[in-house]
Amino acid sequence: MRGVVRMDVIKTLADKRREKRWNFERKLLQDITLKDIEHQYKQTFASSLSKQFIDSPMLVDPSLDIGIDAYLLGAGYSRFYQYGENEQQAKSRAEDELTDLSFDMFNLLMCWTESGEHYGDQLGIACDVYVDQLWQKGFQMGAKRYRMKLH
Repeated sequence: MRGVVRMDVIKTLADKRREKRWNFERKLLQDITLKDIEHQYKQTFASSLSKQFIDSPMLVDPSLDIGIDAYLLGAGYSRFYQYGENEQQAKSRAEDELTDLSFDMFNLLMCWTESGEHYGDQLGIACDVYVDQLWQKGFQMGAKRYRMKLH
């Protein structure tokens, strides 16, 4: 055994955690489709955006990205469910991230529309609703996976 050189791959704890989080997110993304998120987007912003803007790929694609981020954020915070927190308590933990996502969505949409003070308020509320609903879906799916021990 003198001539055998053994090369093992060393993984850090951070690498293992990142891999575990990616696997969890990958499994969660199998539970929702882009069509579901796009339907949520169109349903939420139908009254706030004109038809020409709502179907524009320049708006749909980044909006879906923000929706996916909100969904995965909710799923990530669902781990607190197994420690006895309810959805509202977990949501209060995620308030800063939810505000950032909602603000990003608002800025994206305001760049493509004629802005007015009243219109901006309506659009801001719609952005909050969009991010909140997808966060709730993610939280519920993540909590379900934790209950079923599929994490």
